[in-house]
Amino acid sequence: MPSQEEIIRTLQGVPLFSRLSRSQLRKMVGLVREATYSPGETICVQGEPGHRYYILRSGLVRATRVDPEGRVAEVKRLGAGNVFGETSLLLGDVHDVTLEVLEPTTIWYLEREEFEKLLAADPSIERALQMRPDVAERRRYPRFRWLRLEEGEQIVKVLRRHWFSLVDRIFLAVNLLVLLLFLGLLFLTIREASIAFAIAGMLLLVGSVVPLLSIAYHWIDWANDIYVITSRRVAHRERVGALLTQESFSAAPLRAIQNVQVVQAGLIGRLMRFGDLIVETAGAAGQVVFHDIPDPWVVQNIIFEQRARTLALERLQTREEIRRAVRRHFLLEGGEKEVAVPVPPPPVRQGCLAWLVLVLRYLFPPTWHREGPVITWRRHPITLLRAIFPPAAVGIGLTLVVALVGEFLGHLALFFTALYGIAMFAVLIWFFWNFEDWQNDYLQVTTTRLIQVDRLPLLLRESRREASLEQITNIRVEQGIIGRLLGYGHIFVETAAPAGTFQFRYAGRPQEIQREIFAHIEGARRRQREEEARQRRQEMLDWLSAYDELRHSRGTT
Repeated sequence: MPSQEEIIRTLQGVPLFSRLSRSQLRKMVGLVREATYSPGETICVQGEPGHRYYILRSGLVRATRVDPEGRVAEVKRLGAGNVFGETSLLLGDVHDVTLEVLEPTTIWYLEREEFEKLLAADPSIERALQMRPDVAERRRYPRFRWLRLEEGEQIVKVLRRHWFSLVDRIFLAVNLLVLLLFLGLLFLTIREASIAFAIAGMLLLVGSVVPLLSIAYHWIDWANDIYVITSRRVAHRERVGALLTQESFSAAPLRAIQNVQVVQAGLIGRLMRFGDLIVETAGAAGQVVFHDIPDPWVVQNIIFEQRARTLALERLQTREEIRRAVRRHFLLEGGEKEVAVPVPPPPVRQGCLAWLVLVLRYLFPPTWHREGPVITWRRHPITLLRAIFPPAAVGIGLTLVVALVGEFLGHLALFFTALYGIAMFAVLIWFFWNFEDWQNDYLQVTTTRLIQVDRLPLLLRESRREASLEQITNIRVEQGIIGRLLGYGHIFVETAAPAGTFQFRYAGRPQEIQREIFAHIEGARRRQREEEARQRRQEMLDWLSAYDELRHSRGTT
């Protein structure tokens, strides 16, 4: 390993660390590691999560990239003094290229985990880093609690509406506020004015609260309208309603995006560089609209780049699977054997305990029920309480009435007791009818389909709607202030299927339901890609096998 002074001189020549002081660079010396590679080896692979920053000390490396059409292209060649991996070190982003070693190569590298610990211990180092503007911006983004990121998902861009859209909304209120304040102070400061002028001035000052509240409302509404682009989807969170108590969250996966349009209305939008961005997906209603965002063309390019990146990674994965299949088939390189892990049978409950479990499960069914990849959701218990409250209130009222007047009934007590029993039996049927009606409605996601069932008790009526996961274009969540406090909301799943939009209201933990459905969509698409890739691999192997047989039959070497 080289000396401390040599490492410091090298780090000073790296643009990312060029503004660090010598004392700060000395703290980084212990983080630098050295590795050597031989020709033919790979330093990193496109699509893999990055966690290192590389400084090439000697040798020659080729950077290649697979594009969305599956073509492999050489991006550039890196030699001594070149660096690579800024987004991997600072963001943990996946590699965009594959680095292949052409000559014996020596590199120094920094590990992301160790570097983050150093930045946490000495924040001045991060402030002195000369990051790329887009990387510095992404590091400043907050981690929104309402946006549950999947493993490997990265926030690429966070946007709010252009500031001019706020000015446009509060312009009249600001002018009215200034006018009321001016007139109110003017009436109060006129010495010769009568008491009427003073009262009018006080009323004007009090009336200025109305435009002030309007300004505050529009500012909060503007600040709560957030657009997010990640490495896997586009998302929009908005709070609406008279008091901003309703929360709406919609998202669409990048793979489902068919087109992105920029719409600018008026001369002001062109001069101030803002406009609407319409993200169109497969369904007729499948749209995520970014209203009045700054530089919409830049955002449009970011979405297209992320979508192309996703498709390129899928093609790269397909190529690697083909390479492995060819190795196994022709080069006789065995793959890893799958070992079946025995699954222990579920414990068998017997006797009274089994009956008790069944009764408790019937009376208190879970709102979330998972059986392997299949998840079933029932509505939040608040809807059950609303359904059973009327029969429960009637039953309690009848019981109180009978208890209070029973001793005054005399010889009619038996008759009224019978009526009370009949009434309570009807109330009990009413109660369990509403309970069964609540329990029979559910939303379910399987490995391939989304299913919604609305069923009346005793099988009197059943409505069943289904759509394949590939047809889902958008998932939107709406929550009011009570819903956020109690943990329920409304789910709207837009599809390109004839079933249209699925509405599942009063769902418990709606954002987690949204996340689970997205995870199932990704799983279904991954399995579909794997099956298509398997079929293509088999067809390719058949072609190559036929070609190999023809070569041998003709005695060709």
